[in-house]
Amino acid sequence: MTMKREFFLGWMAVILGLTGCSMKMLAVDVTADIMVDGAKAIEEESDLTLADTAIAANIKMLEGLLKASPRNETLRILCSKSYGGYAFAFMEDAYEEFQKRDSKKAKEYKERANLFYERGKSYALSILEENKKFKQALGSHFEAYEAQVNDLDRSDIAPIFWTAYNWGNWINLNLHSPQAIADAPRMELLMQKVLAWDESYFFAGPHLFYGAYYGSRPPMLGGNLLKSKEHFERALTLTNRKFLIAQVLYAQYYAVQAQDKKLFDALILEVLEAPDTIFPEQSLITQLAKKKAYRLRAQRFQLF
Repeated sequence: MTMKREFFLGWMAVILGLTGCSMKMLAVDVTADIMVDGAKAIEEESDLTLADTAIAANIKMLEGLLKASPRNETLRILCSKSYGGYAFAFMEDAYEEFQKRDSKKAKEYKERANLFYERGKSYALSILEENKKFKQALGSHFEAYEAQVNDLDRSDIAPIFWTAYNWGNWINLNLHSPQAIADAPRMELLMQKVLAWDESYFFAGPHLFYGAYYGSRPPMLGGNLLKSKEHFERALTLTNRKFLIAQVLYAQYYAVQAQDKKLFDALILEVLEAPDTIFPEQSLITQLAKKKAYRLRAQRFQLF
């Protein structure tokens, strides 16, 4: 009887342990859907300082939840999007702000932006790497990688986009790095898939990406001002000119490179005169766009 009782109690402990683990993962999976709504609330925030604090705290909460359910795709996409958005809105923006007046601070913010883009990329990429053939091809020759990218399914559009978004922004911050030059064709293959499947994805994200991509590079590294202009114009059309960061990037990456003062002035003025309520669901981006527009206008005589 004693042996039977011990055997029974042992199995009960195992079952309860597994149940407890499953219940925890179930709770996390339910919470993940709530966190999606939380991310939307941050996007609606018009106070940049509050948004800065909120995003940073939200990221650590998301990572805490991932400890309990590491394969949760919703949480990984939210982490990727949050790290990429935080790097762009606050770290890279601060880097641009301090570039001309405090090189030490500028370097610090650039390093942090790089770090956060890398983290953002790793979360989205981890979803794609569940495909063992794709994971293996990442470290293989370009033709093998291209074949695996071509085999990706449209259902993977979110991890593909956020991998390319974070990867591409890291590359743009490190244009003269041999690693960035080597990575660019692989990253671009991913964004090409998103563009082909859904050009309007994440507020015309693929077009905004290519507008900046072609506008920020010299011709020998793939730069093409005509293509840059075409992508920015298409982004403005797809977003009904409400996603104001599109105008700012158009001014920064095309108008400056093309030395088109008239277009630059028109785009910046459009952003600054736009009502704060032009896109309530994206108030954070609206305020960020206005902040960048003010800075670009102040730099006008240095840019032209």
